[in-house]
Order: sequence, then C-alpha cells, then structure tokens
Amino acid sequence: MRRLATVLLLALIAVKTAAVLARGPVTIEMDAAGYWLLSTSVMGGEWLMLDQPIAFRTPMYPWFLASVRSLSGADALMWIAAIQGLLSLASVWIAARLAARITQLPRATPIALLASLPMIASLVYNATMLSETLFIFVLMVNLSAVQNYVERQSKWAALWAGVTFGITLLTRPIVLLLWTVHVAFVGLMHLRRRRLNRLASRPFPWSRRLLHGMIAAIMAFTIISPWLVRNQLLFGKPFLTEFVGRNLWIVTFQDGSGSAFPIPETDAAVLLTGRLDRVGVVDDRDLTWTVAGGLVASGLNDPQTDRLMKQVAVDAIEQDPKRFAVKAVQRIVNFWRTRSTEIPTPGIDGQFYGQRTWQYDVPMIGDVVDAMIRHRAGNLLWVNTTILFFLAAATCIVIFHRPTRMHGVWIVLIFGYFAVVTGVFEIPAYRYRMVVEPLAVCTVGAAIAILWSKRTMPAKPSSNSST
Repeated sequence: MRRLATVLLLALIAVKTAAVLARGPVTIEMDAAGYWLLSTSVMGGEWLMLDQPIAFRTPMYPWFLASVRSLSGADALMWIAAIQGLLSLASVWIAARLAARITQLPRATPIALLASLPMIASLVYNATMLSETLFIFVLMVNLSAVQNYVERQSKWAALWAGVTFGITLLTRPIVLLLWTVHVAFVGLMHLRRRRLNRLASRPFPWSRRLLHGMIAAIMAFTIISPWLVRNQLLFGKPFLTEFVGRNLWIVTFQDGSGSAFPIPETDAAVLLTGRLDRVGVVDDRDLTWTVAGGLVASGLNDPQTDRLMKQVAVDAIEQDPKRFAVKAVQRIVNFWRTRSTEIPTPGIDGQFYGQRTWQYDVPMIGDVVDAMIRHRAGNLLWVNTTILFFLAAATCIVIFHRPTRMHGVWIVLIFGYFAVVTGVFEIPAYRYRMVVEPLAVCTVGAAIAILWSKRTMPAKPSSNSST
C-alpha cells in the first residue's frame, strides 16, 4: 500500500509539473538573458568564458545550458524546460527519501511527497533560464551525500560529499560556508556514536574522520579550481566570485527593506561618486546595477567595481550599525514570510524570438494551471506565516525525537544559514526562499512520520502488571 501511494504521488507531482511547463517558456531577459549569453560563449569554445570578463557568476548553469543547447539544436528551449522539470521532480524525490533515511521510517517518503503537492510557484522556474532549479537539485544531492557519509562513514562517501559540494558551489556561491554546517553535523553524530558505543572494541577514531574531511575538501577544491584559475587569469586573483559589494549596496542604500543610508563622505565614496559623475550617472544611485554599470563604464573591471561598492557600503554601515542590524533581523524573519508575488510569467511575448507557447497547446489545462498560479497560497502573507509556524513545529519534533535529534539540529542550521546569509545581503524575495522548499518538505514528512510512529507504537507493559 505504501509503495502504491508513493508511485501515485510521484505521478501526480509529475503531471502537475508537466501542466505548468505546458504553459510555455518564460521570456529570456534580465538575468536569464545573461545566462543565455554566457552559454553562447561556452558553445563557441570559451568554456571558461574568458571572453566575458565578469566576476559575479559561477559557471555551472551556463555549462548546463550550453550542453543542452548543443545537443538539442532548435528545440533547446523545450528540452531545457523538460530537463529542469525532471530535476525539480528529482529534488522532491530526494527530499522524500531523505526524510525516510533520517527517521528510519519508510512511511516518511509518501508523507513528504504528499506535503509537496501544494507547491506551485517554484515549478514556473522550470521553464525559466535561471539557475534556481539546477541549484536546488544539486543542493539536495549534496545533503543526501552528507547523510550518506554519516550512514556509511567511508572514504568513498566522503569523496562523493566533496564532489557534490564542489558542484553546488559552482552553481551558486551562497553555499560557500555551508561546509561548516556539515562539519558540525558530522562532529555531533560522531560524538553521539562514541557515547552510544563507548564499549565498542573498535571505535571510529577522530584521525580517520579527519582524513575523510581532507578527502572531501580536496575533491571540492579540485572541482572549483578551473574557475579559480580563470579568475586568476582575468583579474590576477584566484577567487570564486566577487559580488558581496553589489549585495551590500542593495541592503545599505535602497529604501523599504534596505537601510536607506545616504552615501557617506568618505574617501571611497568620493572616488565612487566622482567616477559616476564622469560618466553621467547622476540619478538612481541607490540601485545596484545602475551604480555597477557606471563604475564599469568609468574604467573599473568587474571585481574592482564590486570592491569599491563594498567599501562605500561598509563605510555607510559603520556610521549607524544598529540601524543596519535591525533591518537585517527584519529581513531574516521576512525570508520566511515574503509573499511569492514576483515569479516569472510563462507564455508571454518576450525576447526569445517572440515565442509564447510550445508547439502543442492544451488550452483547458492551461486555464486550470493559470488559475492555480494566480490563486497560489504563497501569495498570502498569513499563509506564509502559518507555514512558518508549522515548519518550526515540525523541526522541533525532529529535534525532540531522540534518534533524529542531531539531524534536527543539522536541518535547523541549514535553515538558519540560508535565512541569515540571504537576510544580511539581499532584499527578501520568494526565489531565495524557494531553495529550501524541498528540505522543508523533508522536515514535515519526517515529523509527521515520527508522530505517526509514536501513535501506532504498542503500549509498554506496566511495571505493576502481574507476572
């Protein structure tokens, strides 16, 4: 019965994904146009994109786009959307299986799949040339690899964890420090096992754990090293990305969720404003890309632009750090509560040769899907707040359940990592929270399975019962 339910739920999720994709492609503009340009460069033989002197992108998604475009030809857009739809389905499946592995309760898999059924906004990104879908997939693969290492404790499992982390890092650099969370989780599990197996004849030594950590680190470094070399060749410094300055500019000088600071009167600010004056950028200096474009036009390269913007932002923050901190805390909370108001719209005129729909159109399904997207629950603030409380309760259940306690701590640290990093450096938006949706589904599935197991567990015999 459980297997049948799992198959039926997977089929429902697949049908839902296909129905959303059937609405047509999302226009290739803004960030999507940038990725498309980079993939074109890769297809032309510049796999390190040396002809694109930018420091704010990592290469995995352009490589993905270029691979699919090279193999599919004129049908590239359709194949990219189809493959991303499969990756989205795989992400949910990995999350559901992870719930079962964490709890050792097979029923957690169909429960997690059931919890994922209301998800609709994230599926629109499958037909969009943005890195969200690929990033979520490789992130879930990495989380599964870390769990696999905790289970197997072998050098091969450590190697795979390192490889998947390196790939995730090349997809989006936000995970740069996520390894600290994984190391903390592995360390906590090690201490727990030592306490439970104190009388074991052959305990797992710290030295072997350190060796496994070195294997994982070497593999991750090997994966990202070509991009470090690329940036060394272009900019004289082996870094992954330079984007902190542009991120800080948003939250420092923009109004609303930002701190709305004035540009300070410091040496770095005078240099920056002077360069903007020279190229005629006199308005909208609170806008990140307006300022960045002006600085590049003034003669700075991409990383120099980012470093100057970072210094000016830091100078402004130092004048009133309390105000910046209060706004950052608000953004961290709003990471979970932000409505999904700004999601891509499929099937509209755009820059991809005017393409609006696929070759085959299913109007009736399209109308239903449009209604589902238009009336999505995530567009309501009270719904998001309610979901936040349910997710917090589910996480607490995983922590309070002794066999899954360390996994619950791991999940909390992952949630906290993405919320804090995003809240400090970005204005809250749904696309940033979307990356933790599969892990949230995993947590809910695990928590309900735990409660269910406790409810159906046979009662322990009373100590006062007669013999």
